[in-house]
Amino acid sequence: MRLLLGSGLISILMVLAGCGTRGLTSTSAVTSSSTPTPAATTSQPPVSAGSLSASSEVTVTAGQNSPGVDVTVSPASGTENAMVLGTLADGFAANTGATVHQASTNTIVLFGPGLSGSMSVSISGPQDVGISNIRSVQAKDGTPGMAFDAVVGSSTATGARTVYLKAANNDVTAFTGGLEVLP
Repeated sequence: MRLLLGSGLISILMVLAGCGTRGLTSTSAVTSSSTPTPAATTSQPPVSAGSLSASSEVTVTAGQNSPGVDVTVSPASGTENAMVLGTLADGFAANTGATVHQASTNTIVLFGPGLSGSMSVSISGPQDVGISNIRSVQAKDGTPGMAFDAVVGSSTATGARTVYLKAANNDVTAFTGGLEVLP
């Protein structure tokens, strides 16, 4: 019996010693907040090289060196921008686009920075509008542009179409919904 009580006592002491200060707490203390409050600290995490946590202002001057700074300026993306669309028959182009009718051939004109006859033309929707004779044009105010002939068949689907222009460097501009096919 002594052996049994002694081994039981030793087992209890080992459990209590194993818990140390990790597992034993007093349940008599009641806190007023159910959310623990983190300890205040004044240390900041270390800042590694290349960190963007602090802003740095660098002044650069054309033709001058900026020691200790690697500045890269990317060229602007394409300058092509179809701003207005119209038909030659109407005699003007507008930012609202133009209408064409089934069973007709129309010269479509677009004007805007970077536009030229070297661009390829495509029209959204069913492939039922023929495109030919793409050429460069210029507005009376000097704005560059391009023109093409559009053959609209008698069974061409009606509705608004987007005209896409693609430059040789693969830049694309679009005149969304600018060409409407009517019966």
